[in-house]
Amino acid sequence: MAGLAQCQREAEEVTELMKQNFARALERDGRLSDLDSRAQELCAMGKAFTRSTRAVARQQRRGHRRWRLAAIGLIAAFLLLLALGLAIWLSRPAPTIITITVPPPTPSGGE
Repeated sequence: MAGLAQCQREAEEVTELMKQNFARALERDGRLSDLDSRAQELCAMGKAFTRSTRAVARQQRRGHRRWRLAAIGLIAAFLLLLALGLAIWLSRPAPTIITITVPPPTPSGGE
């Protein structure tokens, strides 16, 4: 009977170890679930961050494009005014040169 009692004790020890292992497994499962939910939250936050950075980049490109177009417009207006001024300056009539000939003085004395 001593052998049967020893087998009973060993079976109870094994049962207790199995219960402990099962409890640890459930605990690990809970922690894994927490980690999984945190990973999903981080993934969602990462996607939101990516969307917002794309929106900011798009907005900055639009702003840069506006400034670039404004600068090109100003340069074009300046060149147009410069060309217009040059065309007006070149189309004016050439200055006329007036020459006046003064007759040599005549001796006055009537001789």
